[in-house]
Amino acid sequence: MLARKNRLWWLLAAGLLAAAFAAFWLNHAKSAALAQAAAAPTIEFAASDLVEPQTREMRVAISITGTLAPRNWTTVKAKVSGELKTILVREGESVKPGQVLARIDTQDAQARLDEKVADLEGGRAQLALAQKNRANSLALLQQKFISQNAFDSVQSSYQVSDAKLKALEAQLALARKALADTVVTAPQAGIISQRHAQAGEKLPIDGKILTLVDLAEMEVEAAVPAGDIPSIRVGQEVSFRVEGFGERDFIGRIDRINPATQTGSRSILVYAMLPNRDGALRGGMFARGSVTLSRFAQALVVPITAVQEAAGKAQVFAIVGGRLELRPVKLGLRNEDEGLVQILAGLDPQARIVRANLGTLKPGTQVKIVAARN
Repeated sequence: MLARKNRLWWLLAAGLLAAAFAAFWLNHAKSAALAQAAAAPTIEFAASDLVEPQTREMRVAISITGTLAPRNWTTVKAKVSGELKTILVREGESVKPGQVLARIDTQDAQARLDEKVADLEGGRAQLALAQKNRANSLALLQQKFISQNAFDSVQSSYQVSDAKLKALEAQLALARKALADTVVTAPQAGIISQRHAQAGEKLPIDGKILTLVDLAEMEVEAAVPAGDIPSIRVGQEVSFRVEGFGERDFIGRIDRINPATQTGSRSILVYAMLPNRDGALRGGMFARGSVTLSRFAQALVVPITAVQEAAGKAQVFAIVGGRLELRPVKLGLRNEDEGLVQILAGLDPQARIVRANLGTLKPGTQVKIVAARN
């Protein structure tokens, strides 16, 4: 009986010792886990370092760049030779069609006109005499006082005088036009962009006087890789941003496509037309834009910088339960100009992802979001 009691006491003591040993190791494991958690690295993110996917319109586009130039312009030239007496406009001035721009000395033109007037009067007198001789000869022929050959000679002289008179009338018309051309007028509305001559210069025929540009429509000439040309067609919309105008968008369209590639570059020139009714754009400005190929009204997009691509796979770092989680995603369209890429699968619209890879990020790392400091 005593032996049984001693055995029970020993069993009870052994149980208590095992329980105490288990409690010790449990507390030790918890302490080690807490210490490990405390020692684990924590990454701090500002709210601006994170971004949520957006649902917005997405465009398929090809980027193009070029320099603006007026679509319609002309060089005003002298139609007659002579001394340039005066120029009535300067660079930057707007002009209307038919407005007088310059005047050329009229002395030579007036002298030629006076000469042609005198020649015409002489021609008329000769024709009148030839007509009178013809009438007299016709009467004598009818009375058989002269031969047919004699009448034919008089008739020929009359025809020659009539032809000379018509030629003198044409020369007089040209002389009058030359005198009128000493007044140089604007062939179209526009703005004076350059003066090529100054008052007092002797101008030849077709000598340059002014350059006149119309800013109502601007044109961008851009080189496009030949591989992208099949996707471009006349009439497609083009959205441009012009240097100096910030976020303002200028909407135009493809107007023409060159039929051949440029030698050496294997690119093809396309020409985009931009309306410029307010005259804000000027020739020579640099424009960067994109040709819209198609549109998607609802697309889930994130910044391109948020996507990590390796070994043909695309991934983003999402914040889940206070830790970093690497999520594979399927990409769609890219818009390099806006820095956005479409997410087709793998990401919820409510997810919070890291905007950019700020150093070496590892899945499972604890994350702390700190408020922005003022």
